[in-house]
Amino acid sequence: MIPAHLNFAHLKRCVSILTVLEAKGVTTPLTKRGDQLFGPCPLHGGDNPNAFVISLSKNLWRCFTGCDAGGDVVELVRRLYGKNYRQTAAFLATLAATEPTSQTASSLQPLKKSFRPFTARLHLNASVPWLRQKRITPTTARRFEVGAYQGGGFLKECIAVRLHDLDGHPIGYAGRCLDPQKAKQCGKWKFPPRLPKNEILYNFHRIESCHRNGLVVVECPWGVMRLAQLNIPAVALLGIHLSAVQNDLLKKVSPVVLMLDGDRAGQEATVRIRSALEPYTKVYTITLPSGLDPDDLSDEALSSVTRHFLF
Repeated sequence: MIPAHLNFAHLKRCVSILTVLEAKGVTTPLTKRGDQLFGPCPLHGGDNPNAFVISLSKNLWRCFTGCDAGGDVVELVRRLYGKNYRQTAAFLATLAATEPTSQTASSLQPLKKSFRPFTARLHLNASVPWLRQKRITPTTARRFEVGAYQGGGFLKECIAVRLHDLDGHPIGYAGRCLDPQKAKQCGKWKFPPRLPKNEILYNFHRIESCHRNGLVVVECPWGVMRLAQLNIPAVALLGIHLSAVQNDLLKKVSPVVLMLDGDRAGQEATVRIRSALEPYTKVYTITLPSGLDPDDLSDEALSSVTRHFLF
């Protein structure tokens, strides 16, 4: 029984089971089925993918093998860390108080009230022909947590790409539709409902501390991955519009190399974004031939055109 003098009710509302697992460094992939997540039990180990079950709506967990335990986030902390109730309260209070403090990160908060991040890790196949055609190696795909998704939902028949906020916290997946007809009707890319897409700078959290010599800005994740294979820092706008948050981040980088898609929309966006950034930093543009995207170029061409401005 939880002691009445400790206010766990508030802490249980503020801290999710997933937050506790992430704080412990538990990175075992979890599979989502409806409102539940399944995976190996972090308490007793093993590799049974159905041993540990989390109810997302109730914030409860249960192990069906090994330790045969279950409960709320309080009981998980006590068992996972071996803490007493007072220590558990202090630990949960620390997690509850952990909020983004930077100006750019805090600007996400109003949108996050209506957007519920999906933090579980999906099982993805990184070795698929579509990625090979993009010249993205399985090693790169695994690093960026990208691959074919075999389940249902809005990612069905898609190449899934894991997304993170500006602080590197996972917030869900985008999907590149593989069905040409569906892509033509509904668009190539699918995003979670109410995703604050215009306040995400894809891959920024991975290179934030190592872009002193500048970076390349592209439209979509494939260009980022191709450039990463060449050790060239890059971020993606996930579109052709530059938001205030993205502008605040990029104007602190020098130089910024814009290499958007070679279609009319990409060319017009290049002019618009360059105009927005030039008062604050040095900006170069790479204009691609009509119909070509950065990931359509060979490694030699990608390296040649970008390193000319960055190194």
